[in-house]
Order: sequence, then C-alpha cells, then structure tokens
Amino acid sequence: MSTTLQGRASSPGVAVAGAFVIRRVEVDTEAAAAGTPEEEKQRADAALEQVEATLTELAESKREMLGDEADIFLAHADFAGDPEIADMVHDAIDEGSSAPTAVTAAFDSFRALLEKSGDEYLAGRATDIDDVRDQVLDVLAGRQDAPVPTEPSVVVAHELTPSQTARLPRELIAGVACAAGSPTSHAAILSRSLGIPAVMGVTGLLAHVEDGVTLALDGEAGTVVVAPDDDQRSAFEQRITEQEERRERLSALRDEPGATADGHRVELAANIGGLEDVEAADEHGAEGSGLVRTEFLFQESAEEPSIEEQAAFYRKVLAGLPGHRVVFRTMDVGADKPLPFVVRDPEENPALGVRGIRLGLLQLDLLVNQLRALLRSRDPDAEQGTLAVMFPLVSAPDEVRRAREAFAVAADAEGIDHSNIEVGVMIEVPAAALSARRLAPLVDFFSVGTNDLLQYLFAADRLLADVADLPDVCDPDVLRLLGTVVEAAHEHGAWVGVCGESAADPASAAAYVGLGIDELSMTPASVPQVKDALRRVELETLQAAVRTAQDAEDATTARKVLREALGG
Repeated sequence: MSTTLQGRASSPGVAVAGAFVIRRVEVDTEAAAAGTPEEEKQRADAALEQVEATLTELAESKREMLGDEADIFLAHADFAGDPEIADMVHDAIDEGSSAPTAVTAAFDSFRALLEKSGDEYLAGRATDIDDVRDQVLDVLAGRQDAPVPTEPSVVVAHELTPSQTARLPRELIAGVACAAGSPTSHAAILSRSLGIPAVMGVTGLLAHVEDGVTLALDGEAGTVVVAPDDDQRSAFEQRITEQEERRERLSALRDEPGATADGHRVELAANIGGLEDVEAADEHGAEGSGLVRTEFLFQESAEEPSIEEQAAFYRKVLAGLPGHRVVFRTMDVGADKPLPFVVRDPEENPALGVRGIRLGLLQLDLLVNQLRALLRSRDPDAEQGTLAVMFPLVSAPDEVRRAREAFAVAADAEGIDHSNIEVGVMIEVPAAALSARRLAPLVDFFSVGTNDLLQYLFAADRLLADVADLPDVCDPDVLRLLGTVVEAAHEHGAWVGVCGESAADPASAAAYVGLGIDELSMTPASVPQVKDALRRVELETLQAAVRTAQDAEDATTARKVLREALGG
C-alpha cells in the first residue's frame, strides 16, 4: 500500500527510483583523549587542515558543473581554516577534552555565535557549520567517505549537506528527499543548479523509507509517494516522458528572443558569478546579463586586485556576451562578507551595516579603482557586450550622486568619456523602493534585488526555515510596491530589471512582465522555461492578471491567479 508524504517543493521535476538512504553514523566524542594534550592538538589541527584542503579542492573540481554555487565549498573551507575555531579546540583540549570532543564543542559554539550575529548570510547556515564539523570528526575517526548509489536512486537523508550533495554521482541521482531543510538550504540550491528534483522538510520521511523501496517524487508539488501502486507509478512515468519532451522543446527556443505571444519584448538575461556562467548563459540562450557579481575577485585575494587584474576578468565576460548588455554590480561586500585587505570594526548586525555602496563610499579608492577597471575593460576594436554599471544597497539619492561622482573621477583618471555608459542602482532596500521617484532622475535603470528586498520588507531571513515562507514576491502589497517602482522609472525614461532568484519562477515572471518590468535576469539554466512560459501568453492577459493579484487576499491567491494566466 502506498503512502504519500508531504514536504516543501524545492527543485522542480519528477522522479521514480529506489531509495538510497543516508543515515548519519555518530562519532563517540565522549571517548577519553587518546594522547597527550599536545598530541590531541596535533590530531585536531591535521584534521582541520585536511578538511580545509579537501573543501577547497571540491570547490574547484565542481566549479564547471555548479558555477557560482561552488563558492559554497570555499565558504566551508574558511570555516575549517578559521583560527578562532582552532583556538577554541586548543582551549578545550587544554581543559582535558579529546580532539573529537573539542572539535564538537568549538563548532557548536561557533554555530551559536553565528545564529546570534544578525548576519543574513551566516545566521541561517547552521547546517553548513554542522557539515564541516562532521567532516572533521570523520577524519579524526578514520572514517572513509560515505557509500554512493550504484544505480539511479532517490537519495534520502535527514538533511543532506552540501558536500554530500556535490560528492554524489550526478548521473545516479534521480531525486533528493530530506526530512529537514527548506527550499533555501544549500542542498536545495545545489539540486536546482544540477537540475535534480528535490523535496525538503518531508514529515515522517525516515520512518517510512528503507533502502531500496520505490519512491515517486514530485519536486513541484512537494510530495513523496512511498511504494507507489501501478497507477501512480504509470502517472509519474508519463510525467517523466513529458518532462524529457519539454526539455527538448525548450532547447529549440535557444535563439528566440524573450517576448510575450503578441511580441512584447522582455529581455531574458543571466546572473553571472564566473566565466563558467558566461558559457552557460550562451548555451541557454540568455540575452546578456542583468547581474555580474564582482565581489569574488576581492574576497579570494589577500590584497586588493590591481586595476588591470580586474579589467582582465571584466573583458572576458564582455567578450563572452557580444551584442548584449552586460550589467556589472560593483563589489557587494561588507562585514558580512569581509575583505582580507580592508580593516573594519566588527558589527553587531552586518546585514544592516556598512556593506555594498556604503563601503564603497567609505573606501573610495577601492570603488574608484573598480570603476577604472570596468572602464578599461571596454575595447572598441573587439566584439563585446555593452558595459553597464550598477551600485548595490542604495538607500538614498545622495548615495547615487556620490557614486556617480566617483565614476566621473574614474573616467577622468582613465581619460575615457563615460557619458554613454548606463548607470543603475539596485532596489533591494525598502527605502530605495519608497524613494523611487527621487532616485529615477539620477539613473538609467533600476534592478530589483528581490531576495534582499523581501527579507527587509518582511523582517524574515530567507535562509531560516521557520520564516522562509513569509517573504513572497506575489504578496499583493509587494506587487503594488513594485508597480510604483516601475511607474517612477518609466516616467523618467529609466528601464527596470529584476535580478533576484524569483525571476526564474514563471508565476513571478508573469507578475513582473504584467507590471511593465523590462528585463528579467536569472540563473542561466532557468532562461528557457521562463522564455517558454512568456511566449505562450499575451501582454494584456498578464496585465489583467497582475491587477487581480494586487487585489487578492494573500500571496497564495495572487500566485494562483498568475499561474492560471500562464495556463497552469
């Protein structure tokens, strides 16, 4: 008899396969110290160094497959190499703990500190801390890597860690089901990057599933059917066939422009985090980039990269997207993502502190040098994309004026006329959305960063499972706010884009187009499905749907209206 379990839809697609269950084997951290305190410290240090090196290697080996998401493992490597954790481990060993006990205590203490930090990127990363801790404990216990499937399987776990996800053979993962986690967990993010159907937060999963039992997983409905009957299995297999046919149909749209059924143009661009994303953008038919993240150039360097080093990367990105607009976001760093060569006082709440354009205006030489590098990357004799520049975390018009003054300084230093380069700002702070009419005359475009904007609007960290469902771009009041932003921009001749993760969701994309947004930028692999969805519906239908959604009772109702407009 089949059993249907409900979880949270985390990565689209369906799968039918046997279960491969990963169960955590606990390490006995209460065991007495195996050696002297000095020997235990050496054991712990060696394990931390080994895990740091392994994670760094994992990031590089998976970069071609995962693109920007491979940076997850560099962040994990930083945890393993953090001197504060090493000091905590040494202190615990001096007090009589074994190396495993000391490692557990140190990581758990560090985890508690991060949860209290107010840092939007770190407070919700408890699972990541646990992942690194467990890898160190595995090294100390001499445990080998966990077994992997030998045939296509639905991988089942309490909560699949990013390193486990990346180490599993992609060709043998039919789907992923976890008892814990959320659509914003890194395992879910990696599943989406790899195109693997996934359901997180499945109640009762491990109690109902044993190795080998057949599972039918629906990553869009958020359901897992244990031991499906013949009719259920047949229905899922039919959907898998349709899924393959749809994939082939989408690939045929590669060279078609983004547009509605009646020809209304909507640029469908790609978010870029590295050169591998440029290749993926071209492969999936993206029309340029609405967001090129540049901060990794700074975060991965012990000292400020030279102007020419920066320009070399920007030049390669432009060369990879000829004939399209390419929007470079200036460094979005701060106390939440500190730079090794910028000394700053600690902040109690980095998510609300000196980051983005705020840091750039305080460290003006850093900002000017980056703007010089962007200007220098243009080559009139080469086939390139068209450079545009965007400033992050803008809150007030004066910040825009000062940022444009810095751009003028950079242009003078390079001896370049920058008057024909589009300059825009991120709308990711509620104050920016509310002051859109004052900001619009100062810029050529807005780019709505829905991830941060929703987080600030709802006072809910999108990475924390308990509140992850609160922020929803389809909330009627959010849709009305975005409508005022678009109106303000268009009144002053500025265009509007969206570069948040929601741009990849067809229902959200329908709302954006209905509101009059001109460009949607998303992960490269998401471009075909959004292109297909928009090409099936006329602009007037989307405009009517978003008006109805703005008057809906809640986000769920609004989203239903938008999906129905797309024929879903």
